[in-house]
Amino acid sequence: MANRFHAMRRDTIKVRVGNTWIGGDAPILVQSMTTTKPKDVEATVSQVLALANASCKLVRITVPTYSDAVALEEVVKRIRATDCDVPISADIHFQPKAAFEALKWVDKVRINPGNFVDSVTDAEDFEKGKLKVYESFAPFLAEAKRYGRAIRIGVNHGSLSARMLYKYGDTIEGMVESALEYLAVCEQENFDQVVVSLKSSNPKVAIEAYRLLALRLKEEKFKPYPFHVGVTEAGAGEDGRLKSAVGIGALLLDGLGDTIRVSLTEDAVAEIPVARDLIEACSIVNSPKIDVPELEKDPFHFVRRETAPITFAGTEIGGSNPIRVGERTLVVVPSTKPRSPEFAVGKLSESPIVQLNSMLDVAAFASDPTKYSSPSLFCYTGDHAVPAVRMLTAILEKYKRQDPILLYASIGNEPIEKLKLAATWGSLLVDGIGDAVCIEIPSSTQEAVSLAYDILQAASMRRSKTEFISCPGCGRTLYNIQDVLSKIKARFGHLDNVSIAVMGCIVNGPGEMAGADFGYVGGSPGRITLYEGKEPVKKNIPESDAIDELVELLKNRGLWKDPN
Repeated sequence: MANRFHAMRRDTIKVRVGNTWIGGDAPILVQSMTTTKPKDVEATVSQVLALANASCKLVRITVPTYSDAVALEEVVKRIRATDCDVPISADIHFQPKAAFEALKWVDKVRINPGNFVDSVTDAEDFEKGKLKVYESFAPFLAEAKRYGRAIRIGVNHGSLSARMLYKYGDTIEGMVESALEYLAVCEQENFDQVVVSLKSSNPKVAIEAYRLLALRLKEEKFKPYPFHVGVTEAGAGEDGRLKSAVGIGALLLDGLGDTIRVSLTEDAVAEIPVARDLIEACSIVNSPKIDVPELEKDPFHFVRRETAPITFAGTEIGGSNPIRVGERTLVVVPSTKPRSPEFAVGKLSESPIVQLNSMLDVAAFASDPTKYSSPSLFCYTGDHAVPAVRMLTAILEKYKRQDPILLYASIGNEPIEKLKLAATWGSLLVDGIGDAVCIEIPSSTQEAVSLAYDILQAASMRRSKTEFISCPGCGRTLYNIQDVLSKIKARFGHLDNVSIAVMGCIVNGPGEMAGADFGYVGGSPGRITLYEGKEPVKKNIPESDAIDELVELLKNRGLWKDPN
């Protein structure tokens, strides 16, 4: 990261995709994806046009097979016949032959380094694998150059190659190395019309990966390629929006991201206004330049800041305690119910709270670190929250103070305000900053408390209700994922400490849901495979029986309870 206190949008080369540009001084571009197979020409064209009419600026189409790639000719022909000039991208997995065919018809082709070429797994063959990558990828780049197409090197956390897993394990380093290996071939072949993505269903992983890639590109003197940013399996409803805001928004606030997609398990058109709101909410505003110590924080691996616990309003905050959730009220009635407020915030001036209202207040503290007794509970309430709280943390670390930090916000009821808050807090929480949170929403204290818990869960900091990880669906999806997700939420939503992944197919399913307790994955048409962690435990179950079988699985593990 260039400057963690004064973010600027990362300077990149410009990549031309059809009639538009990604990167450089071009606006951040919103994209989405169809859920059809190209062979269903009419349905695919209809979805592309609907997205274009909703102001989507690039539409990606899944291409599962070579015959689907061939069908792109007719799809694009019909789209252009309507005078729609939205750029079209093809999404390729496992099918290099299909990728070559797609280059003939679309403006951009996405390939996944995890499955573009066959992999090897032993040490002796690791370097030979690089040659295999070059032999497969260089001819593809030559064709892309011949047709004047752009490409995306799209790394997914859930589908790293066996080579990368062998050497780096399931790590952000493996994600970054996978991208760099393919970018090295691009540079060797003098091809720079490349966009890069490093996606994960875990926002924290995605944030760390993009931060590291930006640094590595700079250190190793690669060209500054633009980034496509997204969270792969965000889910649906407000939970999906908050998880996207944490992952995408935090990166935008760092100045990272040239094109974004909000991946919701909803009609793809619903993604577009959320993406546009995120871009608006996370626009970088120059903050005052104040001389403060460097923040000695590793931005590539989450480690929560070490703090000394402090008792406030009868609740211990900081230390090894979970990130606490407060309510803006005079008194909180103790409750054993999940997602209840854990402390009350009456006056922000109330000891031991130290309220800092501006970055100038932060600077004043830096010049006189003995001004406030230790330990205090620091709370920043001014503008430029991300750089200001990072500065505050740097000052505390310089003077070896372990005071906990309360993240506080007062917001209205507009959805964009919730997105901005999730992005702001997500950025700080992933930095390891924040020991307690409190939101004030004038219309509802209950809504404020629920939102605080939801943001913590979206940032993978604290689970307080059933967590659902679900892909948005695409042409590879083997069942009606929106319908199934709705049924699973209704059946399992009362559980407070279980995560369930709902995945349309096997391509990224097992990998992207690796952090989930259980998985519901499309294995073949009409058939479902249930996972426990990374392991398939019930294979090829008829779809009609799969949800009941999942209930039985939880019962056998002692994790089921009947709804009240």
